[in-house]
Amino acid sequence: MEIPEELRRAVDDAVNRSLSSELDARGLLLAPAALEAATADAVRAGADLLRRAVEHCYPDGRAGAYRIEFDDDRAAERIGLGLAFGSVTAHLLAPRRVGDERAATTALSCAVFNLAVGLVDGVCDGAPPLGLELLRTVRSVDLTGAATEPWPDGRLRAALPEPLRTDPTVEFTARLVEAFVRLLHLGHPAEPGAALRERVGARLAEALAAEHLSVRRPAGATTRDQLVGCSRGTSVLPFQIIEHLATGLPTLPPPTAGTLLGEAMWRIDDLVDLCQDAGDGALNAVLLAAADGPWPADPRDGAATLERALDSGVVPALAAEAAARLEAGLTAAAAGGAESRDRPLFLSFVHRYAGIAPRGR
Repeated sequence: MEIPEELRRAVDDAVNRSLSSELDARGLLLAPAALEAATADAVRAGADLLRRAVEHCYPDGRAGAYRIEFDDDRAAERIGLGLAFGSVTAHLLAPRRVGDERAATTALSCAVFNLAVGLVDGVCDGAPPLGLELLRTVRSVDLTGAATEPWPDGRLRAALPEPLRTDPTVEFTARLVEAFVRLLHLGHPAEPGAALRERVGARLAEALAAEHLSVRRPAGATTRDQLVGCSRGTSVLPFQIIEHLATGLPTLPPPTAGTLLGEAMWRIDDLVDLCQDAGDGALNAVLLAAADGPWPADPRDGAATLERALDSGVVPALAAEAAARLEAGLTAAAAGGAESRDRPLFLSFVHRYAGIAPRGR
């Protein structure tokens, strides 16, 4: 349904004001110069990661033989930043090992994984029936098992049915997933990496199940608590997978830095997407907290639910929770050996995703 423009502005202003205030109070807003520098670093890193990712997505070609065509330069930059965020998160969650080729492979695998997650999520949001078919196909080729035994080349692409096979975004996404499987085995090979790969495989199964439920949401088949857990899982599980990959550890004592950062981004994403999700009838934990009555709500109730969210105080409360989780996650990452340059890089993505101005603006 269409959200009235006046209500949309009121919600967006409340979200921006609440997040800016809470992040600023904890010293988590970057100064203008620091944000500009970190963003430029992320763009440069993204361009390099995109080149390397393409080489792994098209391993059957000569080096440099493939060139991905994007709609425009901004589209290529967005793809690069999706890669950069995965790599930055990996570096934040594990100390840098300069000159370690396996560490570089792991960082690239996290970059490719993050972009693949984002593209799958985009397909599911933009065309739910297509997204459900993509998720079904990924599950049918046993992505979990591929973490233990690698796929033959082209395994996922060969399984894509029409119209997925001819969709350029889906085809590229499938290549990214296949590249991730190869990079997972390169970064954590053979028997020494078996336990880690098995753990990653189990987490991937959880993430696919959560994404499937978040898109399908069969009426009456899930409780409110299950839906909240599903919403949380779609955001937190990717961070936990990156943390396993970055640290090389199959088990980590909770709460981990990755879990805390994932919970922060879960709240931030849902706050920023409030109006869009209310209009689309999409799963959103903030709307769940404000909804009156059973879920899923009638899509026509989206505007009323947004008004309740504004009146109930849930927006500032969850903005405070997001900032607290972000601060705790960054503190835990620093205690684990993250370098000082990783913090502003990560925070620059928070600014970007939330649309928040730098400190003092």
